[in-house]
Amino acid sequence: MADEQQELRSVNWNEVFAFTHIFKSFRMAIHPSKIMLALAAIVVICVGGRVMDLLWGGGSEYVMRDEITTFATGRAGELSDSKTQWKRSRPAAVAELMAGAANEAQFLNAYTRKLPAGRLATAFAEQLAAANAELERVKPFELRSAEQFRAEANEDWKGVLDKAGGEFGRETDRIGSLLSRSRDQVSKVVDEMTGEEARADKRKLREDYVKARQALAERKREFAEAETAIRGSGIFDSLSDYEGSCLGNAVSAVWRGDISGGLDVYATGSAPAAAVSARPMGFLFWMLMAVQGIGWLFSEHWVYAVVFLVLSLGSWALFGGAVHRIAALHAAREEKISAAQALRFSVGKFISFFTAPLIPLAIVLALGLLMALGGFLFGNFGGGIILGLLLLVAILMGLLIAFLLIGLGGGAALMYPTVAVEGSDSFDAFSRSFSYVFARPWRSMLYGLVALFYGAICYLFVRLFVFLALAATHYFVNWGVFTGGSGLSPAATRLDVLWSAPTFHNLHGAWNWAAMTGAEKVAAVLVGVWVYLIAAGVVAFALSYLASSTTVIYYLLRRKVDATDLDDVYVEESPAEQPLEGPGAGLGAEAPAPAEQTGEST
Repeated sequence: MADEQQELRSVNWNEVFAFTHIFKSFRMAIHPSKIMLALAAIVVICVGGRVMDLLWGGGSEYVMRDEITTFATGRAGELSDSKTQWKRSRPAAVAELMAGAANEAQFLNAYTRKLPAGRLATAFAEQLAAANAELERVKPFELRSAEQFRAEANEDWKGVLDKAGGEFGRETDRIGSLLSRSRDQVSKVVDEMTGEEARADKRKLREDYVKARQALAERKREFAEAETAIRGSGIFDSLSDYEGSCLGNAVSAVWRGDISGGLDVYATGSAPAAAVSARPMGFLFWMLMAVQGIGWLFSEHWVYAVVFLVLSLGSWALFGGAVHRIAALHAAREEKISAAQALRFSVGKFISFFTAPLIPLAIVLALGLLMALGGFLFGNFGGGIILGLLLLVAILMGLLIAFLLIGLGGGAALMYPTVAVEGSDSFDAFSRSFSYVFARPWRSMLYGLVALFYGAICYLFVRLFVFLALAATHYFVNWGVFTGGSGLSPAATRLDVLWSAPTFHNLHGAWNWAAMTGAEKVAAVLVGVWVYLIAAGVVAFALSYLASSTTVIYYLLRRKVDATDLDDVYVEESPAEQPLEGPGAGLGAEAPAPAEQTGEST
């Protein structure tokens, strides 16, 4: 009998290549409820960080320029020496700034040197001379020196710096008043002229006045930079800028396909800035540099770090737990619960979400303290004999610490999905995440790499989408705005002053405070709120994608290790957890979506 031929009609690629399940993470991540919850977590953390900066700034805790980079790339002791020198130089720098501000408020030399030669500059000099002569008749001015403020600055450098700001405010007020009078004076003369020369002089007056406004904005920027160099920046501001730079470089490295580049530089114990800028570094390098930023926070500002850690973990336990719960039901059963339902779940499991990542860290800390106690008791007394005998116990503890740290690095992302999928506690999350990673390390690594590369592509796409939206908004709105930008540049408009044209890497742009009036500063804040919310939506998408992809990976590893079906998910008995139905389902009440007929297996 002839062999019968079998025809292969279709292939379920999700079963043949299980990692393809990860590709539905993008569709899951763009779910509005997940993005709004992640955005809420970002807003809480950012607002909390700003408030903490104000509180810690009141206690004179500021960050030196490039301090985190120095910590991450410098040699041991380099940061301490740099900070000591910076703090010691503060009183002298403040005294110098105060003396310069006091003298400049009277003579305006730094500003007048920036004025273009012409009728306006001449009129300004005449108005200034007349104003100073009037002041001299009331009270003769005495030229100030830095030494006059040195003693006061040594006792209270912040107070003297505030006084310097007051003197600079007096300087800018005088410049604005004198500039306005000078323009009026020249305008009267030019208006009486006729012919081509008059038209040229009027055009020159307009151009010079624009340049004079720009010179004033430049003078404001110079003083602000000098003030920041002395005072320093906020802790949260500095950390967020540094971490944002590291994560942006990490995404670029994944886009280039560079995972391990630069590890040889990092392995030397320091990563000099010259070496970092000499060649592109890989994803792992920039992630390690991001970890260095967290290390800097705990090393230099440990009280701030503990408070900020509690704030961040609490925010993500509440909102991030809700995101993971939505992802858990979405991935397993294609059900989309509302944000309110997800929040009820995360509130009920808040302790589990909050403590899950802390359990291995607490064990590591306890083992470390135990070893330190043993070192104190047996290393300082008795000649060290007992220390030598018991060192093996310490080494075994060190092996356990290494196990915990490696497990935490590989399995931390699975802890929240465990609680969200199983409805269990933090100890179960700790146990499952570690066991799945160590039971299937290569499979876990494969899933992680797929999620990483796919996530980088999705993130860049979303960022491009948001950039095009903001760029189009700025471009077309600017068509109708044609005034108010002379303080920034001749071709600028008021919109350019309020909001610099966005770029792909900087969706908001630098604040142009120096070129703004009081009303424009209020308008700029309002514009900034909307733009930053949209920009934060990109980060919210990244967090939503992280929750979605790690939840899918958890399902895949659980099926491989425990032979549990992908659609097996914990569902509460209470009606609150049941998906809502009906036409009114939306962000606050979403109906379950029917399974898509795409051939995917769940």
